[in-house]
Amino acid sequence: MVQEAILKAIDSGGSIRVRYFGGSSPGAERELHPLSLKDGKVRARCIPTGETKTFLLEKMELAVEGVPSVLAGTLPVPPTICSSVEEFAACHTNNLQQLGWIVQRDGEAISLHRMFKNGKLIKTPDVSLNFEAIAYDLVFDGEDVVETNHRERSRPWVLSAKNHTTKTFGDFAKAQLAFLEAAKSLAPNGGTPDA
Repeated sequence: MVQEAILKAIDSGGSIRVRYFGGSSPGAERELHPLSLKDGKVRARCIPTGETKTFLLEKMELAVEGVPSVLAGTLPVPPTICSSVEEFAACHTNNLQQLGWIVQRDGEAISLHRMFKNGKLIKTPDVSLNFEAIAYDLVFDGEDVVETNHRERSRPWVLSAKNHTTKTFGDFAKAQLAFLEAAKSLAPNGGTPDA
């Protein structure tokens, strides 16, 4: 039904009102001017903001006055977003431990570790999220290695995960979601909680 409405709007140059269960405001109604539809992805201009974005067709439904959402009840509940690393650790430690992780927190950093077969902690984390406000360069001056060119990072949240490319985030909420995704994909017990 939504696909037909999008195709009609593309052909006529019109707009449609949808509920979109992705992005920063899942379930929010948006008025869109669809530009193209290909491989389940809708390229559309958001009328209130004027921004052109890509939306996933599977996360979209027509917003009809007085008709409740069908998708709202079928999508998983998004994880809780926290305002600090301390709150994040308190909120998610039990679930992370059920995935087989040893959770360590130090200031504005949280890391996930495995154990050796002998029961000792592997010190190098498999997944870590750190707040690094300042970036700098290391330069050898002929005698010593010194830090130079100190600058504030625009993306201070650094996510490192074993066998994954390190990612940086300017938004703590997005960093949390990526951390939880990495924790699940690399979990010692295969990503399913212990029984």
